[in-house]
Amino acid sequence: MMGFSFNTFFGYENQINELKDQVLIYGFAGIIFGILGLLFIAVLLRKIGLNIINSFFVNPLMLALGLTLLVSILPTIILYVVALDISGVKIVYSWITIFLGMVLYVMFNLETIKSFFKEFGKMTEQQEFRNRKR
Repeated sequence: MMGFSFNTFFGYENQINELKDQVLIYGFAGIIFGILGLLFIAVLLRKIGLNIINSFFVNPLMLALGLTLLVSILPTIILYVVALDISGVKIVYSWITIFLGMVLYVMFNLETIKSFFKEFGKMTEQQEFRNRKR
């Protein structure tokens, strides 16, 4: 019987562990380029007129990736600096866990997040109206 181990990653653990510092670069670059790719897809879908796909799939996924980027910085620093013997595979697993948590968070709170941004937009418009030249 074979159990699950956090030191394995679908047979790629040796390649990931050999990368050392490049795991961090590839991980954060993957998140950033994922956001940029989704942004490009969102623009295309908006031009086509499929805004419903944008609002329920693409935008929440972009938000989850952005939150993953922000939230994963602190654990990565802690795991990489404090625990010097941590493997790259464990850092990858921590990023995957953070991303899945952010996807669930955005899924369950999508309407609240949307209303927050709408209210924030209204407040910004009111500030611009108050500060315009008379």
